[in-house]
Amino acid sequence: MAGTKRLHILLKWAFYGFICFAGILLLAAMILLKPLDRTPYKETGYYKKTCAEIAQTPPLTATGGDTVRAGWAKVNLKPDFATPIAIDANRKGKPFEAVHDSIYVRAFVFQLGKRKLAYVSADLLIIPPVVASILDTLMRAEGFDLRNIFLTATHTHTSIGAWHPSYIGEVFAGKYDQRVPQHIARCMQAAIMQAEQQVAKVKIGYASIPTHKLVVNRLVENRGSVDSLIRILKLEKDNGEKAAIVTFTAHATCLHDRVMQLSGDWPGLMMHRIDSSGKVDFCSFSAGSVGSHGPFRKKVDKWMQLEYMANGTTERIYQALDSIPLSYVSQLNMLRQPLYMRDPNVRVTSSLVIRPWLFQRFFGKEQVYVNMLQVGNVVFMGMPCDFSGELNAALDASAASKGNKLMVTSFNGGFVGYITLDSRYNINAYETRTMNWFGPENGAYFSEIITRMLEKALPHKMPEQR
Repeated sequence: MAGTKRLHILLKWAFYGFICFAGILLLAAMILLKPLDRTPYKETGYYKKTCAEIAQTPPLTATGGDTVRAGWAKVNLKPDFATPIAIDANRKGKPFEAVHDSIYVRAFVFQLGKRKLAYVSADLLIIPPVVASILDTLMRAEGFDLRNIFLTATHTHTSIGAWHPSYIGEVFAGKYDQRVPQHIARCMQAAIMQAEQQVAKVKIGYASIPTHKLVVNRLVENRGSVDSLIRILKLEKDNGEKAAIVTFTAHATCLHDRVMQLSGDWPGLMMHRIDSSGKVDFCSFSAGSVGSHGPFRKKVDKWMQLEYMANGTTERIYQALDSIPLSYVSQLNMLRQPLYMRDPNVRVTSSLVIRPWLFQRFFGKEQVYVNMLQVGNVVFMGMPCDFSGELNAALDASAASKGNKLMVTSFNGGFVGYITLDSRYNINAYETRTMNWFGPENGAYFSEIITRMLEKALPHKMPEQR
């Protein structure tokens, strides 16, 4: 009887313990989790606010009868101190051990009359928000700030890290070191100032080149579309100096984790070869709509794969550069549009998300933007994300209907994760679950904002002569 009584007591307390534990779990879930917000984006306040601001922006215009001038320069990005490598996955916060190939900041300065704009691309994973803020402060005395500086990155996964002061930033880029964003911003400052000293009248031209077996849809493979176009803006000064800005959709992930050497990955080698080709004197690459798009896997060895991607892109660019028609242009504009978004909705299941305050505790909170830079009829759209190439076809058609050529770039100084085709949202994958942070319908929302901003890039129609 005594043994039975003790067992009864133990079972009772075990039951009470289970109830308490379950209650604690339920309370924790109520504090930390909430249902996914599926409010249609066109019914939200953030959508209406962004659209209202765009509507209030005056149409963009040319400046008199002047001709666009441009200059370009690059600055080595290697610091004189050790840093982790971004992405830091499987590198365990260890500093880089050597330099396989040099990493750079490349800058263009465009001028039209008194108006001047800078285009900056860096051999980095992203343009860190801290860097953008520091650069804004550094450049104000020189007539530049984030309203007239267009930022983008090559998205190499083997460049310097330690540039994001948050827990998630440390996971991706290694432990934060305030020297790193200061160093990056000063390299950008130097490149912009050197480029400004080289400005001269330029002709420009554009080409988009289809490719074969250089990029794949890494999210859904053959079940999805691929943007295979290499896009090129070519510039030529009257003295014969030539430059090119190139975008492409394939991720720069030939090397990725466990490689402990700094490298620009395949874009770095491609730019070096173009620079040495005699076709142009200066080549700058920016990651295009790399979301959902990866390099075509031809080689097992990572260094041979890098060569394959660099060779393939270089060959296609070589073939195009000489035949791009050039002309003087008199249109130069930039818009920096605040992009208001849904609260963070990072999913732990298909229908439950962590509460926004918890995400912001680990990542921080920032205002993000869409940047539009127009040179003649070529329009760059800078996005604060890995923007999916599956969204490009409709946007290219929208731009073309207005007489513009569109070059979408990613990583403009803010970062909101991946923006993918909305029909992919419910796929439980890295891009669409782990890195899709701000809820559903952002593919449509971002695309609509780009289209609305393109409306501002229509060539200014002068009054008819009488």
